[in-house]
Amino acid sequence: MEPIRCYQAGTCLILHATRNLSQMALPLSRAGFSVSFAQAARELIAAKTAANRRPRYVTSLRYYLAQFSKGRENLPLENFTPAEIEAWLNRYPGAYARQTWLNRLSTLFSFAVRRGYLLANPCVRIERVSVDRPPPLILTPGQAQTALRVIPALARPYFILGLFAGIRPEEIERMDWSQIDLVTKTVRVDGKTRQRRIVPLEPRAVELLNGCVLKRGPVAPAHITLCRVKRKVRNALGLKKWPQDLLRHTAASYLLALHGDAGRVATRLGNSPAVLLTHYHEPVTAADCAEFWAVCPTMSHNVILAGGASASKIKCDGKTHGANQLAVVTGIEGANSGTRPARAAER
Repeated sequence: MEPIRCYQAGTCLILHATRNLSQMALPLSRAGFSVSFAQAARELIAAKTAANRRPRYVTSLRYYLAQFSKGRENLPLENFTPAEIEAWLNRYPGAYARQTWLNRLSTLFSFAVRRGYLLANPCVRIERVSVDRPPPLILTPGQAQTALRVIPALARPYFILGLFAGIRPEEIERMDWSQIDLVTKTVRVDGKTRQRRIVPLEPRAVELLNGCVLKRGPVAPAHITLCRVKRKVRNALGLKKWPQDLLRHTAASYLLALHGDAGRVATRLGNSPAVLLTHYHEPVTAADCAEFWAVCPTMSHNVILAGGASASKIKCDGKTHGANQLAVVTGIEGANSGTRPARAAER
């Protein structure tokens, strides 16, 4: 009989079993079956990469594991007890941050259990936190107009797809112009769960995308460029920070106000109606809805819908270059002499 060695809290316990060696999952070539944190982390990253996980997820996983193990990378896995992990998590009082750290660490220890390096995942003995999600923040029609006016041409497609179609930031960053069909007015999205979905575009989004100068190659600019643009938009709107999923939440709220069908809108967004109504949706008035879908990114002379007039009665040239561009109005008399000032930054 071959003894099976397992480790618990740094103490070697020798257990005897009659299991056939050919059926054993533990790697016998490793002395004492002890594996360091760094070695397990390397194997995990290699496994996730080979399993075709998103590069963004793999990069995030590598970062969290490296930060947690800094200075103790060569310690055996069994040395990391629930108490020690919980003490580390206490550095992050925010519920969302604590949850993210626990999820990343649990991924490694669960992997170690599957590989036979540990008997149990120490993270399962740590109390999970409940994350309180604040109501979503969305842009008002005036703020959307201001944002479109200050966004440079290079980043305009990214913001149009986020603001008027509700496509996730990471989905847009993976997107190529070949996925956008302005004839059929649809976008092919490589979804979060590797499931493709077809997102129909509203006339407002099609008009703005048609006005984009470059229609080939990647849709989104470099990440550092996006950060600079967001900072510019944030300053123009008077926001202290960029709210999470601001564009997606804005699109979801105005799409729901436009169509009144949670199932239809949720399908576009690639999630469930429950998630839409709980986490994405902020009620808007009919007048704001009509004004939002008629937003024109011109320098001035933008028409404001009065009395909740239909967005279909307004046509704009969509140009952003040069001096003031005049909106062409059908069925509505008069235009204001300047842009409408943005409302309060937060509701």
